[in-house]
Amino acid sequence: MHKDALSLERNIVDRVTNADNTAPEARVEKMFEYGYRKSNYGPDELVTDAHGNPISVVDAMLSPEAAATMETTTPHLCYYSPRIPGNTGSAIRLCAVTGTILHLVEPLGFNLRDTKLRRAGLDYHDMAHVVLHPDFDNLVESMPESRIIAFTAHATKLYTDVEYKPTDILLFGPEPGNIPDPTDIMFGPHVAEQVRLPMRPSLRSLNLTNCASIAIYEAWRQLGFKGGQ
Repeated sequence: MHKDALSLERNIVDRVTNADNTAPEARVEKMFEYGYRKSNYGPDELVTDAHGNPISVVDAMLSPEAAATMETTTPHLCYYSPRIPGNTGSAIRLCAVTGTILHLVEPLGFNLRDTKLRRAGLDYHDMAHVVLHPDFDNLVESMPESRIIAFTAHATKLYTDVEYKPTDILLFGPEPGNIPDPTDIMFGPHVAEQVRLPMRPSLRSLNLTNCASIAIYEAWRQLGFKGGQ
């Protein structure tokens, strides 16, 4: 790592360490720890704002508090510990074009400065639909009025048999397998429904963001494609 970059990291970590919970620096408390990075976020510029000015990923993202109070026309989408940057990049674009809020629950399995995310053409408007949560409990606590619907191959109910609401959260686990602890998460007390997408039994599962796209568009269809044209 470049000497100047390392110095900048140390300065940011010092600011976070000395900050109280109400300080602006606390926003990056879960993103930086000296010696390793939980989500591999960095201070370097990734996107540009509405005026074409460089802006960091942290500043471009939506806070959990803001996400909880926003009126939406589709359910929220949640990726629990996603591992493949291309899938998350596609999900960010999906959420931007449908007006969906994307919740990413740590730990993430990639660096959000990854070139595969850059290739998705992400900008300020795309990242403004993304919320970062340090863990699943933080998601639940920040969205207390939301119904969580888990998409899992182990469910018996089809995704089309649910009447979706804009306040719902559609939960998907990491690639290439399922959520690490399905008992605590997918079938836990905070999950109201478990649903699945039908597919031929002899074939492997669909790509993560393909599944999410099917789910979001079905929910949006039920809600009359409000806000779309």
